Amino acid sequence: MELAQLEAFLQVAHHRSFSRAAEALFLTQPSVTARIQSLERELGERLFERTGRSVTLTDAGTAFIPHAQRALTAVQEGADAIDAVRHGDVGSIRIGASPTIATYILPAILRQFREQRPRVHVHLITGPTEDVVEKLLAGLVHMAICRLSPHPEVESIHLYNDDLVLVVARSHPFAKRGRVTLQEAGKEPFLFFERTSSYHGLVYSMFLRQGIAPESVMELDSMEAMKHMVEAGLGVAILPVVSVRDEVERGELVQVDIQNMEQPAQREVGVHVLRSRTLAPPARDFLKQLTSEYGVATPA
Repeated sequence: MELAQLEAFLQVAHHRSFSRAAEALFLTQPSVTARIQSLERELGERLFERTGRSVTLTDAGTAFIPHAQRALTAVQEGADAIDAVRHGDVGSIRIGASPTIATYILPAILRQFREQRPRVHVHLITGPTEDVVEKLLAGLVHMAICRLSPHPEVESIHLYNDDLVLVVARSHPFAKRGRVTLQEAGKEPFLFFERTSSYHGLVYSMFLRQGIAPESVMELDSMEAMKHMVEAGLGVAILPVVSVRDEVERGELVQVDIQNMEQPAQREVGVHVLRSRTLAPPARDFLKQLTSEYGVATPA
């Protein structure tokens, strides 16, 4: 059974005329007649009674009308749904992101995206850079937003540098000074991320390059937990500036500048996509919004 047959049937039923149905469908009358005859053969019943120039529905034809109408409506709704997906209005996005980015960067960007695409479902997976890039390579996410990690199958777009800053409790002596040397910071009880984190290696190597071995009193795997530990006076920490901005503004933590550093404490953050994969409109639109947020051009 073909859609063209259903369309011809509904037009003949509406006009009670094969010739007027043909005009409405921009077909010849024999074409319409052939479609109706083919449909009747498939159904095994006559749908119309033809008496001279008069065309009337049979009982079978009358019973078939609502089903034919629903079928055409369903097909049209399906076509509309595909068109919505094509234009990015509906669909889904699977994003992999490091915990810091998912917690402090993506909420504002996703809020803007959801305002424009409220019917797009977002699935956000968090994990270390290595894990989310692996999920990208396995096709489990459309994009990975994390530390730049070169790979021959991946196109990486630099978004921003993730600056790290020293933070202390309000009661800490450094809080009043506002600026210390790296040697002075290294003498304080230090809170570190767990050793598997890229932050751990970045911060620790910053001290080692100047021959300083900071005293690690605690290792944590949670950014929020570490901020509370610092606030409680259990030690000092070097954290991403995006993660402590609110606490510094509220006066719960104090940001302290570090002098005589060999290089800025930062890491490059970007978005990664597979070179071999063409993104569907929802994911493509989100990537465009993400890159434009940082003034970066989206690759063609």
